[in-house]
Amino acid sequence: MNDTSAAISKVVVDRHRSMTPAERWLAASSLFETARMIVESSLPSGLTLEQRRLAVVLRLYKNELPEVALIAHAKFVHSATPALSSMPLNMPRAGVTPG
Repeated sequence: MNDTSAAISKVVVDRHRSMTPAERWLAASSLFETARMIVESSLPSGLTLEQRRLAVVLRLYKNELPEVALIAHAKFVHSATPALSSMPLNMPRAGVTPG
């Protein structure tokens, strides 16, 4: 569905074309961060970091990536991330939106 007029579409396309790659990256990053924050705010309290990460990626990518990739992301421990519990995930499987 596209309910945007041709004139407005042209303005948007022209604006994006005039942006530097860095400006486009910042705009996309900001949109993604906003979407992630909206998802985070809808999650129940009391989830572990691993459960929260899984819930976020399920909401954003459940139809884009295999379940094993989503779980691997949830369990990934970056050097700047506090250690995650080795307990098994207590979240619904891919295809079921938590919450």
